[in-house]
Amino acid sequence: MGLCLSRDELAEISGRKQRGKVADWLAANGYRFDIAADGWPRVLRAAVDAKLMPTSGKRTMQRKEPDFSAYGTSTKTA
Repeated sequence: MGLCLSRDELAEISGRKQRGKVADWLAANGYRFDIAADGWPRVLRAAVDAKLMPTSGKRTMQRKEPDFSAYGTSTKTA
């Protein structure tokens, strides 16, 4: 496993196989990358991990009470 994603991994994450299309997808989805001498985007593995698995302490899901309004009764009690 290298420092950067392989061409196969770039194709897997982007759903594209052409280097230009891969670069377009990366840019559209907010990934930082450089273009190597061979024309292929270079994306650090750590950058992908950081984007896909944020480590902030914030919760991404919030609990919500069910909406019982269709039943015509209130869920709140005095």
